[in-house]
Amino acid sequence: MSMIRGDLTALSPEELKAGLQGTDWQLFLRLVYHHRLYSVLYLKMKELNSAIIPAVVMESLRQQYTVNTFRMLHLTAEMEQVCGAFRERGIRNITLKGPALAHDLYGDVSMRTSKDLDILIPFDDVEAAEGILATLGYISKEGERAPTVRSWKWREHHICYTHPVKRTQVEIHWRLNPDSGKETDFELLWKRSRFSSYTQTPVRMLEQEDLWAYLVTHGARHGWFRLRWLLDIDQMIRSMPLDVKKVERRLKAEGRLSIGSQALHLASDLLNTPLDVEYRSLMSLSDRTGKRLANEGAKFMNEMLESPADMKSYQSYLFKLRSTKQKWFFFIERLYPSTWDVDQLPLPRSLFFLYFPLRPFLWFWRRIKRYTVTERGKV
Repeated sequence: MSMIRGDLTALSPEELKAGLQGTDWQLFLRLVYHHRLYSVLYLKMKELNSAIIPAVVMESLRQQYTVNTFRMLHLTAEMEQVCGAFRERGIRNITLKGPALAHDLYGDVSMRTSKDLDILIPFDDVEAAEGILATLGYISKEGERAPTVRSWKWREHHICYTHPVKRTQVEIHWRLNPDSGKETDFELLWKRSRFSSYTQTPVRMLEQEDLWAYLVTHGARHGWFRLRWLLDIDQMIRSMPLDVKKVERRLKAEGRLSIGSQALHLASDLLNTPLDVEYRSLMSLSDRTGKRLANEGAKFMNEMLESPADMKSYQSYLFKLRSTKQKWFFFIERLYPSTWDVDQLPLPRSLFFLYFPLRPFLWFWRRIKRYTVTERGKV
């Protein structure tokens, strides 16, 4: 954390040596790789130029930095091809993260890591986008969905595709969030969107205020278990002239003020992010809940799990992120059939209405089977 914040740059060589004495460098590297911060830390540590940092540590970071630079350049080419293909077929699209975000925040795509491309499109264009991706060689990670179950588009918010040759991954979003809560309509997001200054071909990004609201919601949903996401928030606050009142109105309209407060508490406490009067006002609108959620997020950071879903407390945490209205909707949507129900008990189309009364029994059946398999594994 001291290196990320830049606390060590002002130290004398003697003070720096004393501060780094006894560092567990193997654990340090594990943390760096887990939080996907090798690019940022490599450049910061290179500036320190301290002999106490083992050469093997610097070389490991340098290799990861180089690999990530080439990966981001590869993703850039793929982003332009996919977005261009959509645009040529009349599908409006907004890239959410990836290389465009890295350049937007840091001015250098090598400073941020990305494993995939996240692209937002209109709800009605999902099937057409699937066809275009298929022509580009992409296949769905989820496999074939049952064509008779049409609830998947409102129960879910994206589909993931991979390219077996290029080894790239594309996520097509028709919603920004999976919680089925209220969020800004695509038409309005499109109207407010802007062009990325990074690419030669036109690639659209979210407006800065929409982007901030999206990134804090995304980070909160994942429990902030990678510090990279929090560093993005810190960078936006430090370098972008955001209209905080706009952000506040959008978070409030979607019932996510507590999430905004959580992000500001974490950034301020962990990264010393400077918060002006407007940011502090936003943080105070849901201060108590924001602090509580920030403490839970810090726990997920410390565990170094590949997914916080492995922790028993994660589902409870996710439920706490929801507004009252979102919690009610969560219970209602549980009543609707899913593709799991169809796979478990295939019925002819004429009898699909039976999935509604059968759903509680099918759900209970799956739980019993899962429990039985788990117990057998223990034995």
